[in-house]
Amino acid sequence: MNQKVIEIPPSVSRQYLIEGKNGFLLIDTGLKNNYAHITRFLGRSGISLAEIELILITHADGDHFGCLSHLQSDQPGIVSAASEIEAAAIRQGKSSRKLTPTGVRTLFYALAGPFVQSPPTRIDRILTIGEELPYLGGLEVLDTRGHTPGHISLWSKTTRTLFCGDSITIKGKTLSPSTGGNTWDLEKSRISFENQLALQPDRIYAGHGTWQRE
Repeated sequence: MNQKVIEIPPSVSRQYLIEGKNGFLLIDTGLKNNYAHITRFLGRSGISLAEIELILITHADGDHFGCLSHLQSDQPGIVSAASEIEAAAIRQGKSSRKLTPTGVRTLFYALAGPFVQSPPTRIDRILTIGEELPYLGGLEVLDTRGHTPGHISLWSKTTRTLFCGDSITIKGKTLSPSTGGNTWDLEKSRISFENQLALQPDRIYAGHGTWQRE
């Protein structure tokens, strides 16, 4: 199996390319202004945007789906995919849950709002929990609701690799569940976190960090 994971250097959030037999899977797209960043990286890597066959969005936050519309305009043939709940929000250009910041974060969220606003965007394919995508020996779609109501992760048992979006927070070597005013349900977030760690992944690729077992 020659498939590999390519990390796109982070701007605000992280995106990942997975090489498949017939093209690439792109996990998340970043903010609405991330198009130039992605395409420059692809050019330096010798990859054409036309080689991306599927874009998967883990959840409907602007720093994860914001650039999708621009990529689709450039390459209309790229298939986009998300869970049913997140797809409904993406199609309306909004988040799938209400943010509930407190204290100083209320001001931060208000200031950040214009940067994470994203246009209504097409989603072509609804992903179901348990289905398997043909990358890394089989990528299983996991139900990791908590951060948002329809958040999904991707798990490759063959390579023990987990793509977790924002369902796991990585700070240095420390892993923790999503918490705070951008978390839809704290208890479900904790359960999703524990379920994912129970898989004993060797590598975790998150929306805002990466982790590897030592």
